[in-house]
Amino acid sequence: MGIDFKSPEVQFALDLIGKSSELARRVRAEIFIRTMIKPDRSPVTLADMGIQAIAGILLEQYLSGAVLVAEEDTDYLRTAKGAEDLERVTALVHSFFPTAGPDRVCQWIEMGQGKPAGSFWTLDPIDGTKGFLRGGQYVTALAFIKDGKVALAALGCPELELQGYRVLGKGIGILAVRGQGCRAFSLEDRGAAHKRWVDLRVSQCREISKARILDSFDPEHKNTEKERRVREALKIHSAPIVLDSMVKHAVIASGDAEIFFRTLPRKDPNHREKIWDVAAGALVVEEAGGRVTDLEGQELDFGAGLTLAKNPGLVSTNGFLHETVLKALREATQI
Repeated sequence: MGIDFKSPEVQFALDLIGKSSELARRVRAEIFIRTMIKPDRSPVTLADMGIQAIAGILLEQYLSGAVLVAEEDTDYLRTAKGAEDLERVTALVHSFFPTAGPDRVCQWIEMGQGKPAGSFWTLDPIDGTKGFLRGGQYVTALAFIKDGKVALAALGCPELELQGYRVLGKGIGILAVRGQGCRAFSLEDRGAAHKRWVDLRVSQCREISKARILDSFDPEHKNTEKERRVREALKIHSAPIVLDSMVKHAVIASGDAEIFFRTLPRKDPNHREKIWDVAAGALVVEEAGGRVTDLEGQELDFGAGLTLAKNPGLVSTNGFLHETVLKALREATQI
């Protein structure tokens, strides 16, 4: 059974990915990208806010009453200091929806403050904000979670070009539905009926020595020394391919790499990933034939709140090499 492109869930996902990618491109084309700093010191841009507002609008249109759990809030925008930035966000959203005004924009953003229970959507408007700012990779990541499992996922990757699917060009959208596969399309295409769809499949590599490993730019996201020991245990001597954001999962799903793992940061061994940082990418890899678990090999549980509270770390592979990677991770922990 193929993907039902007429379902409101799929239409919502595709519409959001298309509009969010266009909005992000507009913001990034500016000479100076306005950033704000959240309490945890992570950056947020006007694109994050604008995309989350668009998600709220489209959710009302396609799936009225559905719950959205997203990363951003309006605490800053509703202050006097944030008034000018609110006007900028409103102008961005207004270019897609002419009825947008400051109050409505805040209300649409605030729709993302839903509770993660039962069935809900989760969104990271700009995953890889630092990559977005430096000119690297970033994605918009959307997932529908039902009873602790990801049922549908969509990624918008405006800067990605897949080596095995060059026909799509630069700028890739990805849609995965549980049990129905993973498909990619060019973000330049408009409307589901006119998209150049291709099926994504993971690499068939079974030789660990030939595997390609992905890595994150940000050293705060990992234990650098432990990850070096894991690569040594795997006897992989080629340098990791360093990328920002959940685009790493898209690269594995397309067969352009085989392995990505994220260890627990040395300074925060109790760290757990936020659900919106993992959900969409995990299903994309799985529906392309790969495997995603925590560092202990356990299935990811997206029903434990805003974080993967039951799952330390992350391992994403083409499936064939998964157990080998888990074994190397256990050995590195014992050293």
